[in-house]
Amino acid sequence: MIYTFIIAQPRQKIAQLKRVRTVSAYGRTEAEARRAFKGLPLVLKSRTPDNQEDAA
Repeated sequence: MIYTFIIAQPRQKIAQLKRVRTVSAYGRTEAEARRAFKGLPLVLKSRTPDNQEDAA
């Protein structure tokens, strides 16, 4: 899965952010993906299967 996170403090409203910054990482679990950004305050935005086929 590809996990996308917003860099923000927990319970912080998106409207309070001066700039929305996102990061993405591959991992079998959310915890594994979070380890790629150890130390950053992350809020899960989305997860996408890594084998997603194009809808055509």
